[in-house]
Amino acid sequence: SVLASERGAATGTMWMPLESNPDMLNTFLRKLGVPEPYQFCDVFGLDEELLQMVPQPVVALVLLYPTANLRQFKEEQRQRIEREGQQVCEGLFYMKQHDSIGNACGTIGAIHAAANGVPLAELREGPLRDFVTTYRGKDPDAVGRALQEASGIQEVSEEAAVLYGQTEAPEPEAELDAHFCCLVGGPDGCLYELDGRKAGPVNHGPIADSSLLAAAARVVRTCFMEQDPSALGFNLMALVAAAPF
Repeated sequence: SVLASERGAATGTMWMPLESNPDMLNTFLRKLGVPEPYQFCDVFGLDEELLQMVPQPVVALVLLYPTANLRQFKEEQRQRIEREGQQVCEGLFYMKQHDSIGNACGTIGAIHAAANGVPLAELREGPLRDFVTTYRGKDPDAVGRALQEASGIQEVSEEAAVLYGQTEAPEPEAELDAHFCCLVGGPDGCLYELDGRKAGPVNHGPIADSSLLAAAARVVRTCFMEQDPSALGFNLMALVAAAPF
């Protein structure tokens, strides 16, 4: 698995790495206070037959992708949004990823998925419910900085990493050619890409008559995989509200 290593900025200590691994992320979810039946599962491909294998309902997705050959596309996307503008609905839970926290995209992607995909009333008492309750609706920059101080989230992240880590952790200062982002449905019925490294949420348009999974698959194909067709490092996971299987 490709790692997302995480460095605790407030303490200067190295966060244990999170991997693109459903077992690890599900352990992380439980320790955050996300109840069953919510769980991550692999999406093995974007063909219709493979998408039909994913349990429903899907409430969010997390994508790990190689970054090296996508930088130009992402910059053009940023310039287009800056030039043309976009509508972003209220009600999304979104935070920025600051350089001082290191490669925290795995934790941030999982939090974006759970905070937007699981109703607050269903979260158990725990680090995620406390964090979302305190920071929902706050400035994304401030929420990202608050994560650096969230020792409870760091602790459960490390516990999950210890239980399910499959790959040797990178050095604290390693520059990784991989990044996590999250895809969720907004209260307005649009598909949003939540990436703490971007200027804000990216509105990919109405989900309309398609499912969240199908809409997300189209975005993953056109905005990620087709931009770097020779890359092999893509890994998509769905957060589903389905019984264990």
